[in-house]
Amino acid sequence: MKIRDATADGYEVLEDGEPIWSFETIVEAVRFVWDRGARLWLDWDRTVISGEARPHDFAPTFLGSDSVGRVMGEQHGPSAGTWAWSISTHDDRWRKHGGQRGREPTKEKAVAALEREFTDYLADTPQKPSPYAQTKGL
Repeated sequence: MKIRDATADGYEVLEDGEPIWSFETIVEAVRFVWDRGARLWLDWDRTVISGEARPHDFAPTFLGSDSVGRVMGEQHGPSAGTWAWSISTHDDRWRKHGGQRGREPTKEKAVAALEREFTDYLADTPQKPSPYAQTKGL
């Protein structure tokens, strides 16, 4: 599933390119996707370092953010032929993160693992307490 920033209306969840639901916050939209056992489909491009696109190196973005992670094909050593993935975010629209990582036998499996973990991570964002609960000591 994809999520689109509908600006005035919040966030829309898309399935097959068609809006199926709207939410006020990104976390609500991601939880909707997560509750259905789906994952976010991130936007992917080559990793660019010093102006050069790196071979076997890809970076996903989400809602126009900077990269939220990386998938890299291992070319040398005992891990050659596998694909490493990791998540790292710096966008103020959701909590900052770094740490989840893994290794998969194919690029496709690494992409799916990163998208699943990113979906789980955003869906698990703690709820902000309501102002009412704070004033009543709840």
